[in-house]
Amino acid sequence: MKKKSTPDEIAAHWMARLDRRNLTPDEESMLQDWIGADVRHKGAFLRHQAIWYATNRARALQSPAIVRNQRKFLLSKRMFCATAVAASFGAFFVPVGTAEAIISYETDRNILHSSTKWRRKLTLDCHTRIQDSSCETILLLGRCYVTAGEGLVKTANLRFAISGSLLVSQVGNFESGVVVSGSAMVWGRSLSDRKYLAKGTRITVTPYGALQFSHLDKEELARLTAWTTGQVALETETILEAADIFNRYNKKQIVPSFRLEDQRISGLFDLYRPDIFAQATKSIAGARVIEDSHHLYLE
Repeated sequence: MKKKSTPDEIAAHWMARLDRRNLTPDEESMLQDWIGADVRHKGAFLRHQAIWYATNRARALQSPAIVRNQRKFLLSKRMFCATAVAASFGAFFVPVGTAEAIISYETDRNILHSSTKWRRKLTLDCHTRIQDSSCETILLLGRCYVTAGEGLVKTANLRFAISGSLLVSQVGNFESGVVVSGSAMVWGRSLSDRKYLAKGTRITVTPYGALQFSHLDKEELARLTAWTTGQVALETETILEAADIFNRYNKKQIVPSFRLEDQRISGLFDLYRPDIFAQATKSIAGARVIEDSHHLYLE
């Protein structure tokens, strides 16, 4: 037996069709009949219309049917974003006020913790830039840990509607998102790429634009998010790779010798205490530590 399509699947189909071309008169009539047949249909259509608007593709939706019923079915940009998030998790809310504030954050060697007025908690890794507003958090560069009861998080090619905690990364052509707690819905460049993500699911965008999925266990999630508490969990990294991590956060740079750089060291370390890591290499790998005002040489 063929499985009956859900309202969300039908709405996604209509939105994809609207993106490709204008509807014919018969299609416009079919869409309006479907929207008016059930309040769940209207909710699904508004939900997907809002997600589409949030990805800056609203102009693709200017069909005669939508314009004619603009007062009934179209929302302001801010309401679009709010509706998209809330509808994804079964509840609607109305934002207060009309002014749209955008707050920019940028870090250098520091980790920044921020609780926004929009009830989101942001933790920015070093060398990270984001833009935050009432309806979305946009990662421009680096790595950010976002916790929200409901919220939209965007990278260059991914859109997440989250309920819980999400770790997003964007460096060069590399983009990824990991659901650390709760769940998320993710979209790629089009609504046809939509997928539900459970805790531990990681999505990665390849350099060719394809989406890849994997699953991380509890220990892997803990290692991946250790930096949010100012720590680094080393397991398989070489001393050279570990030095690169510490050097991103500290002015005093670790410089391992060729003899030591391929050796491996494991453990949980304070990101801002490269001197403790240097002493660990001395104890474990027999390194000789030479220190000046700007360097820790491991020989």
